[in-house]
Amino acid sequence: MKTMMVVILSLAFSVTASRGIAQVTLSGQTAVHLLRSAPTESPRDVSYGRPTFGWRSDLFLDGAVTDNVAALANIRVTDDGNINLGNLFDYLAIRMTNLTPLALNIQAGKFDLPFGNLGERRFPRRNPLYGLPLIYEYNTSLPDYIAYGVMTDAGLLASRGKGTGMRLLDQGMYDVGGMLYGSVDVLDYAVALTNGTISSTAYDGSGNTNNGFGTTARIAVTPITGLTLGGAYAGGEYLAQSSLPTRRPIDVDGYKQQAVEVDLEFSRGHAVVSAEGVSSTWKVPMADRDINLGVLGYYVEGKYTVLPRLYVALRANGLHFEKVELGNAVQPWDYDVTEWEGGLGYFLDKDVLLKFVRRETRIRGGTFPKDFLTVFQLVVAY
Repeated sequence: MKTMMVVILSLAFSVTASRGIAQVTLSGQTAVHLLRSAPTESPRDVSYGRPTFGWRSDLFLDGAVTDNVAALANIRVTDDGNINLGNLFDYLAIRMTNLTPLALNIQAGKFDLPFGNLGERRFPRRNPLYGLPLIYEYNTSLPDYIAYGVMTDAGLLASRGKGTGMRLLDQGMYDVGGMLYGSVDVLDYAVALTNGTISSTAYDGSGNTNNGFGTTARIAVTPITGLTLGGAYAGGEYLAQSSLPTRRPIDVDGYKQQAVEVDLEFSRGHAVVSAEGVSSTWKVPMADRDINLGVLGYYVEGKYTVLPRLYVALRANGLHFEKVELGNAVQPWDYDVTEWEGGLGYFLDKDVLLKFVRRETRIRGGTFPKDFLTVFQLVVAY
């Protein structure tokens, strides 16, 4: 694996040099952690409750062709198994800025969808805690494909609380497509067209799984210094066609996900607060009818710097699933989830961060016990 990374980086530098790039910047961060979760069957369980070491490295390669044209790449390597070129490049894009009279900027390749305000907090150095907000990580009971016998009332209900289906958001991943974005005074805007929707992105950057594209649009305003308010819409066909037979003819292009979100980020003195709320609806083909499944997700996250090297942080998360008629009863199509994550961080050096984090999760249904996760993490930026 190390040899592969060296070869890739060497090729990248060779190509950029041959094109006459004026400046190439390489930076990165590596995180190692020791964690232990509750030995439960909860979808938030890690390593079946066994104490576990793990690691992750992110390398950032930025090449500036001119003041207005750049090539950007993020290489992510983790300890979770085999690595291939498809998912090794977590981010890979060409960015062109101020090339039109309207000061429009263009980005194409594999990039961050303009939905929400996660931003740099997807990386360990900028994340004051360990995991991402629940709305980015939790898998619902809704599968992302069609197969015989899967989308029945009984099948959907049996999957509640198991975390085996589709996410609400994209797990901090990037998707392949194109984006126009820009700023007008205190207003920022972006419109993107991508292979998948915010729930169906994938690390391997695979091609589209249906005949539609995902569409995302966002606006954000900064009325005063330290306060940013944003909102976004995302929609598109989310299903992938299975090769297995279905109980009735299904056209995957007729089933869409639509989501809206609002977010804010506020900083004042030693305090920073981030929050986001998302409402998503999927049109779903059941075995005998079509239904709409909705969910409301949210988080509020705060960080306060107590001393120049020490901070404390807390995040409250939740998912609330809409009630629909399933199995001859009106009931939630998945179990509600509440979670909080708290911790502290201490900078041993300006580029060396040590964290202690505790997470508590509660699935509000079934027989799932209360789940927890305790983490020590060391992050080095370079």
